[in-house]
Amino acid sequence: MKKKNSFSWIRLDYFLVLAILTLGPVIGLIFSKTDWLDEYKPKIKTFDFDPSSFISEHKIIFSSTRAEDLETLIKKLDLNIKNIKSLKAIPNFELLSLPKDLKTIEPVNRRKELFFSSIFPLVLRSNMEILKHRKTLCMAFENNDKEKISEIANIFKVDINLNDPNFKEILLKKVDAIPFSLALAQAAIESGWGTSRFALEGNALYGQWVWNDDLGIKPKLSSDSKAVVRSFDNLYDSIKSYMSNLNNHKAYSGMRSKRHRSCSEQKLIHGYELAQWMGNYAETREEYVKILRKIISSNDLDKIDQEINKNFSK
Repeated sequence: MKKKNSFSWIRLDYFLVLAILTLGPVIGLIFSKTDWLDEYKPKIKTFDFDPSSFISEHKIIFSSTRAEDLETLIKKLDLNIKNIKSLKAIPNFELLSLPKDLKTIEPVNRRKELFFSSIFPLVLRSNMEILKHRKTLCMAFENNDKEKISEIANIFKVDINLNDPNFKEILLKKVDAIPFSLALAQAAIESGWGTSRFALEGNALYGQWVWNDDLGIKPKLSSDSKAVVRSFDNLYDSIKSYMSNLNNHKAYSGMRSKRHRSCSEQKLIHGYELAQWMGNYAETREEYVKILRKIISSNDLDKIDQEINKNFSK
């Protein structure tokens, strides 16, 4: 009798230990935050980007009056506009101002490559900040978080009525990235490939006009005697202002309508296609669109949009 009880307890202990060893990892997996579980959590289908996730925390801030110094650094950083394969490979590089002797870089193709490579990280950084806000906005729509929606609207200077049935569409049209090829091509046109007086003296890459002499540089020739080209403390501020302008000014409402996509749509429209709606940026209108598209195609900037979409799409 005693032997039978002893044997039963031994078998019971054995099965308890076996059960713990078997079920323990499973129970731990259920209650832990693992990648395996994350795959099965419902996720909003939108861009999941934070600038800190792909840009090194060690920022390289640079400014020099010598173009050759800039070119040497760009090569050391392996920052080649023609060979962008991954956003994670882009260094956290901030060029404060363009070198004054940029025109001395020859041949012209070498100068163009240096110009694009130098400002691309700034265009990327500005776009990623916008996409970060867009993700927050899409999550706020998902959760019906009107306070957060209003906060994003204020950041982007959009006056909306939350009772308007179209307020979601209105906001999504204005909170989105500018195609990289378009931003780079317009910078090339408006700044003379970084060699214009406005670009060198006022960090003005996009020739934005203001009507306050204290805010800009007076053009030698202008159709408006009261207008000046807005100047900036650094190149990044110029790019941010340009993107804000395209995302808000009524002159580019057609562009925003063409670019419009829902929170679930992943890919960004290519700059070559969107250029068709950028005629209002210059007095030459249709001719400006032709030049813009020519710069995009002749410098293979559309390939950048393709690579960017590969990184963005899931």
